[in-house]
Amino acid sequence: MNEQELKQHLLNIVQEFASKRNEAENYVREHDKLQDASRPTFKTDEEKWKWFKENPQTNWFDEFSKLLSPLIDIYCTDKRRVYGGKNGYSFGFPVQYNGIENPVETSVEIKNKNRAEVYIKTDTNFKDEYLFVLLRKKDEWKIDNYKGRRYGNTKWDNKIL
Repeated sequence: MNEQELKQHLLNIVQEFASKRNEAENYVREHDKLQDASRPTFKTDEEKWKWFKENPQTNWFDEFSKLLSPLIDIYCTDKRRVYGGKNGYSFGFPVQYNGIENPVETSVEIKNKNRAEVYIKTDTNFKDEYLFVLLRKKDEWKIDNYKGRRYGNTKWDNKIL
């Protein structure tokens, strides 16, 4: 694979991972909303607790974790992640990688034969920018970590993958 093909391949890895993660987050958020909307109104706390006991609710954080786990296995390095990783700790709106599917600017910098950085700039209300670090291990490129910034700030913030 030549350098241009490699750069496109690395950009594809990042965009596929981020888009699939966004899809999972949207799916869980929408189903959580539907579950909330389907609950009856309660006149008393006793009535409420009785209903919840008889109608266990889906733990959407567990469901989110089930969706994230294979994505982390496929697209990310296997380093120990104290926060994030396979644990669906948060879902909401906007999604974690807001705007990444339709970037206004991208670039890929090959740092050395085993390290690369993928930059993505979006046109969201927040002007989100992402900088993903990919590492090559056993001839396979995977996302190791990423940073983000908003509103044209110059300082990158470390983010939870």
